[in-house]
Amino acid sequence: MNIGSKLILSFLAVTLLPTILLAILTTAIISSSKKDDAQETINNNLKAAWMQYYARAYQMQYGMLQASTEIYIKDAIVKKDREFLRSQLSLWKKHRPYVDLWAVVDKNARTIASSSTPSSGYRLSFNGLVEKALQKKTSFISTEIVPYEVLKEEGIDEAAAVPVASEGGEYVLKDGMMLLVVTPVMDRDENVAGAIISGDLMNNDAFVSDALAYSIPGSLVTIAMNNIQIATNVVNEVGERTIGHMIPANVLEEINSNKGFRGETSIAHRYYITAFDPILDSEGRIIGSLFVGVPKEKFVELQYKNIKAVTTIALVGLFLATGVAYLITYMITRPIKSLTKKAQLVSSGNLDIRAGVPKWNDEIAELARTFDMMVRNLRDNEERISQSQVHLRQQKNLIESIINSLPYCLYVLERNLSIVAWNRHSVEPCPICNCSSEDCFDLNFIAHLRNLELKKGLDKLIDGVFDTGEARSLEQKITARDGRDLYLSTSIFPILSGKGREADYVVWMAEDITKKKELEASILSSEKLAAVGQLAAGLAHEINNPLGGILNCFYNFKRRKLTDERKEEYLDFMEDGIKRVQNIVRQLLDFSQQHVPELSLTDINGMIEGVIPLFVHSIKGRDVRLVKNLGQGLPSILVDRHQIEQILVNLILNAVQAVEGEGLIEVSTRFEGSWYCIEVADNGCGIPPQNLPRIFDPFFTTKGVGKGTGLGLSVSRGIIERHKGRIEVESRAGRGTVFKVFLPINLERV
Repeated sequence: MNIGSKLILSFLAVTLLPTILLAILTTAIISSSKKDDAQETINNNLKAAWMQYYARAYQMQYGMLQASTEIYIKDAIVKKDREFLRSQLSLWKKHRPYVDLWAVVDKNARTIASSSTPSSGYRLSFNGLVEKALQKKTSFISTEIVPYEVLKEEGIDEAAAVPVASEGGEYVLKDGMMLLVVTPVMDRDENVAGAIISGDLMNNDAFVSDALAYSIPGSLVTIAMNNIQIATNVVNEVGERTIGHMIPANVLEEINSNKGFRGETSIAHRYYITAFDPILDSEGRIIGSLFVGVPKEKFVELQYKNIKAVTTIALVGLFLATGVAYLITYMITRPIKSLTKKAQLVSSGNLDIRAGVPKWNDEIAELARTFDMMVRNLRDNEERISQSQVHLRQQKNLIESIINSLPYCLYVLERNLSIVAWNRHSVEPCPICNCSSEDCFDLNFIAHLRNLELKKGLDKLIDGVFDTGEARSLEQKITARDGRDLYLSTSIFPILSGKGREADYVVWMAEDITKKKELEASILSSEKLAAVGQLAAGLAHEINNPLGGILNCFYNFKRRKLTDERKEEYLDFMEDGIKRVQNIVRQLLDFSQQHVPELSLTDINGMIEGVIPLFVHSIKGRDVRLVKNLGQGLPSILVDRHQIEQILVNLILNAVQAVEGEGLIEVSTRFEGSWYCIEVADNGCGIPPQNLPRIFDPFFTTKGVGKGTGLGLSVSRGIIERHKGRIEVESRAGRGTVFKVFLPINLERV
């Protein structure tokens, strides 16, 4: 072998070895970079998938927040107008056909109307999400597992069915995973009237996967419930979507530990470079996962293409191996490194960059274009999220302003009586607490209160509300620091979890009602003075008339010479006047002294039989009938016989005086529940409506002067009330009047 050949062989050996090494090194660098870039791209695609996942929920939430403010929606929910609400839900479903569940529930989470079923009254809880939204009065978005029974009730059980092929055999997954939006609706008084529920069933729904694949071509997305794929654009060898396939056990273990999963895994006998994130329900439980990935075979194919290209270049460029290899290495590694750096910037939050697509059209250029598209989508999604966050902050600030503007002291307490939340009491100085000027969070509520009287027994009262779940209200008087008496109206009510009557938190609210109490006292004092004036005026009028007659007789005795017959006539007149005054005073004493009844077993029917004959002379010569309709077999009851007789005489006498012409007075007895009822009815002149509220007022009478004192019914009502009974009256002018006296059957038990 000559030197030329050796030189040629040496040159070839020296050139070929670095070329081979350079090819191997270049291939390794490209493979590593592309693998990292692919995983980073998948991670970013997963973020975009989450945006797509919640896109419909945000649309539903914004629409239902707007609908919840409409007066006609509020009124329909308050009135439980099922037909109107069903028509409204059908209209909404027409505009948003992708929403599988539309329902309206009342404040107890029971359905009023549903777009898919005419049934109503059943409970929709969704693992407590509905109760949570109603209690907190705010809209919630959450993914929940919906039992088959609820899906069947709503008519979407067939859409949710997922055939599953497992190692234990084939079966059908009947439960569904649903993206729910629960929006509470307030009535006109801003009390919770109910809620609007909208839900997007994830089972067999390709929206998220297909939408992401459309925006980021080549992206594969899967939604899993627990370990079963329920929605995906991943297909098997025959082009069918891999719905019903299992998530690998190692991946499921990482998801259930709430760590997520990044890396390679096998699904439906194909390998993918993947990123999994867990899906949580409203209670923070892991109920499934969201997966984004690309087939590993595409990555391997890209590796093979690179190796082939490098090998071809090495064979063709043996004589220029060093320069060409350096140039090729430089041209390949520079865009990859640049793309890697920019991907790192994106991962740190900088979305205002471009990859810079190379002039030639190869895998790196495609990757750069995909990278730019991904950044644009992330930037657009971030802008939408930012706008949503601004809107949510505005809503939160508005709600806080409303709460702080309430003219009450309001605290939310934990079981250990520490303060969780409070209002600023309109940012005014408060005689109860200091929360307008200090941070109350986590302070002990009892120790935080200023007034010792207010603290007394309050801890036991709050514990009682926590234990029973029942609200408590009370009014109490306390002494302020300046010595003034303050009246407080306090309400303590629970915030229930929906899992029972045990409260998670308690709300304590107090209002200063001192001015209200002072106004009530002033009004009561005025009413008492008016009553005393009315009593005095009536008494003076009733006594003055007979006294005037007596005084005239006395003057005639003094100034005139009277015959014995005339003297006798005047003496009789004076005696009658004095008896009238005596009778008025006696009735006034009966009205004011309110003697305690002397109870004894009394046969009411027998007593009535004895009283009726007293009125025979009163109706003699008149076309008036006095009828008895006494119940048979009625037992004796404990009453004061003389006082009840007084009531009967007064009522029958009033009836006798009220009837004219063909009169009818009926006295009847009977049982009504646990009451002994005595009824006196007549067909007389009746009582005008304007006088009916005043008939029991002292000295109120429509009879002429000297025919009545106006104390009979007042005294009668007092006697009945001392017997723990009641008196009722029904009357129509010109038609007659009915008085009903109700006495307890066993007075000792009342």
